[in-house]
Amino acid sequence: MVSANQEEAPYPVAPIGLLYIAQALRKAGFGVSMLDLCFSRNSRDDIKKAIGRRMPDFIGVSLRNVDNLTFPASISYLPRIKGIIKTVKHYTAAPVVLGGSAFSLFPKEILKFMNCEWGIVGEGEDALVGLFDVLNRGSKNYKTIDNLVWKKDGEIYSNRVRRLDSSFCSVLDYGLIDNRLYARFAGMANVQTKRGCGFKCAYCTYPSIEGRNYRLRPQQVVAEEMRMLKKKYAMPHVFFVDDIFTHPAGHASSVCEALLKSSVKIKWSCFASPLGVSKKLLTLMRKAGCTHIEFGSDALSDRVLTRLKKPFLCDDIFRASRLCREAGIKCAHYVMFGAPGENHSSLKEGLAAIGKLRGDVIIAMVGIRIYPKTELEKMSIREGVIKSDTNLLFPRFYLSSEVPVDELLANVKDFSRNNPQCVVPGLGIRSSEDMYALLRKHYREGPLWGYL
Repeated sequence: MVSANQEEAPYPVAPIGLLYIAQALRKAGFGVSMLDLCFSRNSRDDIKKAIGRRMPDFIGVSLRNVDNLTFPASISYLPRIKGIIKTVKHYTAAPVVLGGSAFSLFPKEILKFMNCEWGIVGEGEDALVGLFDVLNRGSKNYKTIDNLVWKKDGEIYSNRVRRLDSSFCSVLDYGLIDNRLYARFAGMANVQTKRGCGFKCAYCTYPSIEGRNYRLRPQQVVAEEMRMLKKKYAMPHVFFVDDIFTHPAGHASSVCEALLKSSVKIKWSCFASPLGVSKKLLTLMRKAGCTHIEFGSDALSDRVLTRLKKPFLCDDIFRASRLCREAGIKCAHYVMFGAPGENHSSLKEGLAAIGKLRGDVIIAMVGIRIYPKTELEKMSIREGVIKSDTNLLFPRFYLSSEVPVDELLANVKDFSRNNPQCVVPGLGIRSSEDMYALLRKHYREGPLWGYL
């Protein structure tokens, strides 16, 4: 199994999706090894050595991101990943199967671009076991394998996509990755407590990747996994990678109660929505070890929030911020300028509203990356931003036509340079690899924005 992700800014993210698949393959009787290229300084040599040691029958390659989602400093990762796959094929004739969240967004396009024959859309635990069983038998009966995309005679076919129910019910084995490196350079481990998201935000890709129905892990399993990460790997911090940890609130509460009951002494942080965040829940989270929350606030204008189909308004964001301060939890807000509905008035309103968040970190993005099968794609076609046949494999961004792009960038740049709570990756404001490296050298755990 090869994790092709090499992005380390602002910090490297452990490939836990690949670990789940490795665990399923082992349970099915396969021998599994993993090559995590995140910290590789010579991918070609590392691939050559890994293949030479194992002489694998099959290769699975996981693609985490298509690009860095950042305007105007947009970078596509696909040419580099294509080079990785070309190197893999140079050193082995073993079948190569693609997967991961990036592949799930563009399965046919990426299969064609990478010149591969097989790929898995969505969750791969059952699908990859099924494909390897078929290939082992020398069969070509691919139509029975859910989630499979395959190429035959130049044509690409895809089967139905099915979501799993049971893959979360055991503690995940992290032994295939170098946890010492993630502790050193990321300052945290990654844990998932659920899959799926019931929200319907206009730009979001989660329905394509994990579906809208929640699949919840047993809270005792989450607590035991965190205990293992602390005891076995000395992880100083855990980040819950759920799209929204705080929803459903009942599951979030049960996880916190399980952590308290098991006396797990480890700090943690999470993604959250301002919707329905209560003083009771935040107090419980803080007691259970939560130190940081990253809110998907998205905008600081009710006009824009409504167009993005967010289920909350600005008052909910301000309330969530206040409750976090009272609970003793640091928080940051992801905010996108130039989103649908943005005009001169909403831009002015959004920048002014940052002051109301009283020192919370603002991670500001300009524009929104357009993905297929989203409401934003339909909106972009209606407004002439893209055409119905535009290939979105390489980055295209939605930027409101009501504010000229140069003016939008200038406003965000000028404001953020003079406001120390703002981080703008696309404009390099309080965001650079050198800065992240310096911060991590001095601060060993948790999200780096917490030290700004």
